[in-house]
Amino acid sequence: MGSKLILLSSLALFVFLLVAPWQRPCQVRNSPDDPLICGRTFAWEGSDFGLYAIVLSAAIFIWELLPILIPKLSMRGWPTAVVTAILSVALAVCTLVKLITDNEFQTVWAWVGFAISLAIMLTALIRVRYRWGTRHKHEAETAPPVAQPGVGSGS
Repeated sequence: MGSKLILLSSLALFVFLLVAPWQRPCQVRNSPDDPLICGRTFAWEGSDFGLYAIVLSAAIFIWELLPILIPKLSMRGWPTAVVTAILSVALAVCTLVKLITDNEFQTVWAWVGFAISLAIMLTALIRVRYRWGTRHKHEAETAPPVAQPGVGSGS
């Protein structure tokens, strides 16, 4: 439950940062006396990888909230964590490609967004590692004990 809370709060912060200006391009001036005209560019503008990051963050958000929305749906175990990890790695890659393709006049919000996408990816990968290590523990606890021949036969 703790990793889900960290993941969802990081996703919410990442979505919030997507509406922050990621670039601040300014117009070239002819003389130093001319006023500086600057604009703002957001994550979804420029290359399409900003849009892909928005779609991936929405997919992770829905995937993680699915057990809450549909209580009968059991999403425990490592396959569910692997799906989250794949989506989060794709989110981090899309954010990195967005930073590389639109690499001029970047603001601090672009780098904070990249750091948060890396935190989302790291949390999801740690969750896969934990679920992978505990994947057979539940099966071993619920399996009936195996009877040994000759022990307790009372003959």
